[in-house]
Amino acid sequence: MPQVVAIDAGTVKNILSTLRELKEQLTSLNERLEGEPPYGSEAWWEWSDKKAKEDIKSGRYTKIHDKKELHHFLNSLKTAS
Repeated sequence: MPQVVAIDAGTVKNILSTLRELKEQLTSLNERLEGEPPYGSEAWWEWSDKKAKEDIKSGRYTKIHDKKELHHFLNSLKTAS
């Protein structure tokens, strides 16, 4: 005989959003582990340089012109995590 448990809609939404986030994180982790050579190896350094050059070409980098900008950028990293 099956047992039935009542759960409110908010709890179900919370569970589903948590599962969705976990799935996205696992997908990202799998992509990284499958595509990234062992850290520190010669292959990793070549891979890392290639990725950095791709980021620069596509504009995914931060340009800092002076000490004040550097200070602001480093402070933004503290509050972001």
